[in-house]
This record gives sequence, structure tokens and C-alpha cells, in this order.
Amino acid sequence: MFRHVWRWAGHFRHSDKNIGGPWYQITTGLRNLCDDIQYQIINQIHPPDELAVRFHHRLVWIHAFPNGNGRHARLMTDTLLKNTLKCEQFT
Repeated sequence: MFRHVWRWAGHFRHSDKNIGGPWYQITTGLRNLCDDIQYQIINQIHPPDELAVRFHHRLVWIHAFPNGNGRHARLMTDTLLKNTLKCEQFT
């Protein structure tokens, strides 16, 4: 994932795509996602596996980057499961 990185890697997209909301709402969408997930973790709204699926789906839907959104979402979901939800199969 970290070899031959594109020059634009890590920069949010600046055009609308057929998935996700308007490009200018990416930062708001990510902030809302993080706030919602934090609330759901603290209040144990969903079991860890369901929380991870919901997080992954919303992150892919936000579609923050021109390319690599699926890889980014999988990495972030694995990180959520391992570090925040302490799922043993990811430690």
C-alpha cells in the first residue's frame, strides 16, 4: 500500500464523482463519521462487527480521495477494530 505512491495521495478530491457527496463536504462528512462512531462506541450502540461494517460503508460512501478509497476504508476499519474495539483477531 505504501510503494509507488501517487503525487496526489493524501489529498482530498476536488470534483464530484458518481459515489459520495459533493467534494466540498468531505471534511464535514469525515467529522460527522468520527463523531458518530465515537458516540456509538462510548454508548455501545452496536456490537463491534456491526459498528465496523457501518464505519466502513460510510467511509467508502464519503469517497474522500480520487482513488484508493476502498484500500483506505479497509485499513481504517482494521485499525478501528484493532485499536479501538480491541478485537482479538486483529491484535
